[in-house]
Amino acid sequence: MASLTRSHRHLDPPYIDLQIMRNTSKAVSPFHDPEPGAPPPFPPMLTDQLKFFGSPCHSTMLITDEILLPKPKNTLAPEFKLAVRPSKNTHPSSPYLKRVSLERSRSRSRTPIPSDSSGSFDSLSDSDSSTSAASLSEDSKIPKPAGEPGRPGRGGYMLREALDWSPKAYTKFKNSMHHLIEEHLDMTKCASSQSPILLKTVHDKAVDAFPDLENYSEFWPVNDMIMMRLKYTSGRARQKEAGMVMGKSKKHTPKKS
Repeated sequence: MASLTRSHRHLDPPYIDLQIMRNTSKAVSPFHDPEPGAPPPFPPMLTDQLKFFGSPCHSTMLITDEILLPKPKNTLAPEFKLAVRPSKNTHPSSPYLKRVSLERSRSRSRTPIPSDSSGSFDSLSDSDSSTSAASLSEDSKIPKPAGEPGRPGRGGYMLREALDWSPKAYTKFKNSMHHLIEEHLDMTKCASSQSPILLKTVHDKAVDAFPDLENYSEFWPVNDMIMMRLKYTSGRARQKEAGMVMGKSKKHTPKKS
């Protein structure tokens, strides 16, 4: 053997090394774990057949053969509501319009003109507070007649005839208004020269005493009574003052001899 080895020394070194490696090399699988109890390695598979971080996928169904189920809808569809336009009223509304609509028929049937038997302003002032508190809209109230009160022959009207109340009821209203005017207003001045605050005081007390005055547009019976009374008293005051001036002038006028 030594002679054979020496006889082959003239051969190429790679051949000698290959023979030595074939005698001494040991085949080891790159996927094999030499530790005892380790599981065998997976067979070689393509990347599209594997699930990362999981077990191998064995599904062989094509994508074109799969049936896609619709996803359940967890969210509700939004609801759309159309905005309702409020109806346009041609007449101005009152804050008590709903309440008045229920009582309008009763208020219409009940005439604000009191009768002699039970229609005096005593019964009107003691009427139901809920009925008196409900204010009618201006369109449904009794309007003021055309012209100036106290001048029937010159385009005006008489307040007594315009109201058409019983004599007892009208007298009670007239006396009450005269008392309020003398208590709060200046009798020597006309209505346009009075304090607005004092005029409002007279209005409020008159409506409190006679709640049915709310059925008249802008409380025109109260305004007419104030204007007529102050027109009379201020005229009398001017006449009296003028008479006093004339009396003084006569005293200082020398008599002719």
